[in-house]
Order: sequence, then structure tokens, then C-alpha cells
Amino acid sequence: MRTVFVDDNDSHRNTIRYLLNQCQDVELIGEADSLETAYSLIRTLHPQLVLLDVELYPGTAFDLLQRLQSEGPINFQIIFLTGFANFEYPIRAIHYAALDFLMKPVDQHKFFQAVGKALQKVSSNNYNDELQLQIAYLLQNLAADTEKKKIKLAFHRVGGAIDFVYAKEIVYCEADKDTTLVVLSDGRQFAATRNLSFYAKSMQLDFNFFRISDKQLVNLDFVQTYEHHKNYQLTLVNGVVLHASRRGGQDLRQYIASNYHSDNITTSAGSISPKVDSLSSLIKNFLK
Repeated sequence: MRTVFVDDNDSHRNTIRYLLNQCQDVELIGEADSLETAYSLIRTLHPQLVLLDVELYPGTAFDLLQRLQSEGPINFQIIFLTGFANFEYPIRAIHYAALDFLMKPVDQHKFFQAVGKALQKVSSNNYNDELQLQIAYLLQNLAADTEKKKIKLAFHRVGGAIDFVYAKEIVYCEADKDTTLVVLSDGRQFAATRNLSFYAKSMQLDFNFFRISDKQLVNLDFVQTYEHHKNYQLTLVNGVVLHASRRGGQDLRQYIASNYHSDNITTSAGSISPKVDSLSSLIKNFLK
């Protein structure tokens, strides 16, 4: 697999070079330390895998991808490298596009896993259409950061396909061992290949999701009532009844108290939005 990597830090480049040299079936064909040298390298050498630092002088990896995409399809696998911590939005956008990223300093085991996955995709020769969608949604999601309703999330399905769905269409997610059941507002559901924890943190940060238990993550926009004193019961607008764990129910009650005004009430069974609308039944049952 013809590989280049792009990083503007000498120490990081030494580490990546060393790790790549340990990988079978990987040929390191070039290195770059800036946006311009990376662009020239990719256009000249046509790599199959690019390890790409997110922060690159004088911009970001996303600027490079935008430029390349404007000139034609991007036909190489990407593994992002980043020193960002705590899921800053650019990293969550990569996460939502189901693209691989590694935190620096790079963990050797995770590095080999990511490179191995890229090698499998390159060897299969059938990844290109999905890759174009993933990159397109990544760049769209970055642009839509202030308009969260326009953001799509990519889920690798059990069976190999990728589903791209708007966050606003997800009613809830449920853990099923090492996979996650994703339930949509139109009644469709599918199993995603990662566990619930993989999705939960970022979806709670950017959207109106709440983890009511170890097994379930709920979009609060679809909650019709929450009855704290009725076994922590949530009734969704589609009639589905879920139950929070004791800890999850207590956390949800505190969240409602902090984010919903009891004097701003709508009696319709529509969605609820923090500090804007609140369902009368939700408030009534919460205050019992």
C-alpha cells in the first residue's frame, strides 16, 4: 500500500516513520510538513493511504481536502493525526464521518489497527464511492457546525455498508453487546458495528441526546413525557416506552431542572428544546 504522511513536527514524523516501517505490505513513498508540500506530494505520487495531521501550516488538513476535492475525487484512504483532546468539534466531525483518527502521542496498537483497516479497504477495491461520501459529509459537517440540524452522521452497519443519517432523525440508540441498534423516526432501524460508548459522548455534546442508562441513548427531541416517580419512565412521541436506570433518571431529572422552564409550556406532543419549549406532561410528572 503506497503511503505518505503529513506532519509538521520532526519528532512526530520520526515516530510515524518508525511505525510505518514495522507494517507489512506498506510502502512509505513520501513525507510532507506543510499544506503546500502535502498537496504537491499527493498530486505527484498518487498514494493509497495518507496519514494526515489535522493542524498544518498555514491552515488545517480540511483545507487540503477541500482543495483536492475541488479538483476531482479523493481516492486514497485517510488516517487523521491530532493532538486535540476532549473531542473538540473538528475531531467530532471526523468521528461523525466514520473516518479514522489517532490521538498524539500515537498509541502503537491503535496505529497498527488503523493501518490494517486501511489496507483491507485498499485491497478490496470497492471502497471509493463510500469514501467520497464520507469526505463530502465531513466537509459539509464542518461547515454546518453552527447549524446542527444539517449534520449527518455515518454509521458502519453490520454487513459492511455505511448509513448516513441526520442526527435529528435518530430517536434513540441501544447497546447490543459490542454493536449499537440505531432507531430512526421513520421506523427504520439498523445495527452499527461500534458499541454505544463510541457514539454517546460526541452525540451528547453536539445534539440533544441524553444517556439514560448504560444501554440507551435518547434524543430528547422525541420525549413526550418523563415520569420520574414511575420507575424513571420515558414515553416517546412514537409511543415507545423506555426506562432510565436509577442513576440515569436522577441525572435526567437534574438536567430537566437546569435546562427547561416550567413557565414556558406547550401542550402539543412536539419536540422539546432546552429553555424554549417544555411539554406540560413532562414538567407535571417531573414536579411530582
